[in-house]
Amino acid sequence: MHLAPASATGGAGDNPRPRQRLSSTQRLRGAADFDETRRLGRRAEAGAFTLRLRLRQEGPRRLGVIASRRAGPSVQRNRAKRVLRELFRRNQEVLPPSSDVVVIIRANFFDFTFAEIQERFFNAVRQAAGRSGKKPEAAAE
Repeated sequence: MHLAPASATGGAGDNPRPRQRLSSTQRLRGAADFDETRRLGRRAEAGAFTLRLRLRQEGPRRLGVIASRRAGPSVQRNRAKRVLRELFRRNQEVLPPSSDVVVIIRANFFDFTFAEIQERFFNAVRQAAGRSGKKPEAAAE
C-alpha cells in the first residue's frame, strides 16, 4: 500500500493556520437536548432565524442549528448552518457561561447580509439572555 507524504494529505505541521472548528462538547447532539432547549429556553426572534437560549448549571456553551426543508434547498441550509456555527465559534464570549443555544433557520435567511445576520445574532442573544448593553466587538468576516 502506498502512502502519500504528509504534505499531500494536509498534515498538521504543514498548515500555517490550524483548523478551527467546534469541538464535540460544543455541539448539541441528542434530540433530548434540542427538545429541552426548545421547550425551556428563552426565545428571541431575529427575522432570519429564531434563537432559543437555555442556561445550565455547568458545562461548556453548546450550539444546535435546525434547518428544515422549508428553509430552502440543501445547499442553502448547509451554508446557513456553517454561517451560524462560525458566528457562535467566534463570539462565544457574548453568551452566558454554560448555556445551550438552538437556532432555527427561516426561509428568508439569505435575504440578509452576513453583517445583518451577525447583528441579529448579537441582538437575539442579548434579548434571550435578558440583558441589554453595548454591542460586542464585531468579528471579521
